[in-house]
Amino acid sequence: MLILLAACGSSGMGDILGGGSNQQNYELRGTVESVDLNSRSIWLSNVTGYNSSMLSNSGSGNTVRVYYDDRTPVEFNGQSYRPSDLERGDQVAVRVDDSGNNLKAESMTVIRDVSSGTGSSYPTYPSGSYESTIRGTVRYVDSSRRTIEVDRGSGSTTFVEFDTNTPVRFNNQTYNPVDLERGDEIDIRARDLGNGRFLATDISVIRSVSSNGTYGNSSSQYATIRGTVRSIDTVRRTIELESTNWISGFNTGAGTGTRTIINFDSNATIYVNGRNESVSGLERGDVIEVQVSRDGSTLWARSMSLVRDVNSY
Repeated sequence: MLILLAACGSSGMGDILGGGSNQQNYELRGTVESVDLNSRSIWLSNVTGYNSSMLSNSGSGNTVRVYYDDRTPVEFNGQSYRPSDLERGDQVAVRVDDSGNNLKAESMTVIRDVSSGTGSSYPTYPSGSYESTIRGTVRYVDSSRRTIEVDRGSGSTTFVEFDTNTPVRFNNQTYNPVDLERGDEIDIRARDLGNGRFLATDISVIRSVSSNGTYGNSSSQYATIRGTVRSIDTVRRTIELESTNWISGFNTGAGTGTRTIINFDSNATIYVNGRNESVSGLERGDVIEVQVSRDGSTLWARSMSLVRDVNSY
């Protein structure tokens, strides 16, 4: 009789405490490595509170990936925020649901804010104008789509939109988002538009990749040109464009529809469908967009992107 009672008691207590085989809810504690706004997921390192079934679905070692949605609250100092406000280095406690193929965060609590002592990274904004802070390195600026691809570290990237009213601030001067360069470190204050979209309301350059005390002065330093590839010479490292159109920055006076020679260096790549490809893959008829600088009468490519593939017609 005692044996039977002990067995029944063990089964009941396990169900009550959530320790049985059907356990679905846990609390994890860890350090934020990155927040992926596109997939709405967070990578946590130095995680405690997980078990082997979690790791098989969500990570390896003591690194775990947790997914969130628009309803996932983040509590900090008695106030509620969003997962997109989290920064690398924040220590959090996460209540997760392990009932599906992925870990889903039901709620999060910030245990230690990495920005403490230098200002909180969780500001309060008026209702209806919720904003987030996104910090990272510029990978690419698409002037036609008005988007900035930002590398947030640990393999996490996100796209932020901008408009004609979005200022870029550097050394007490104001510039345009199209003046940003690949490698610039920036802080973006962005409004959450929902569905994973963010609109930059203000951009601050923390470190300019040019490191010369000036920045992308739209009047003379940089420009963006779009045109159709007529030919490419990988020996001389030049691209001849026809039907060119100057989108922003200085204008050489050549006008629209003329031919233009663009020089590129040995490390040049072209941005194609979210990744950097070899310039040698360009073909006659491809439409490309190039950010250029000017050295006398010579134009040098600083970044390039494929707008339209001739083979896609």
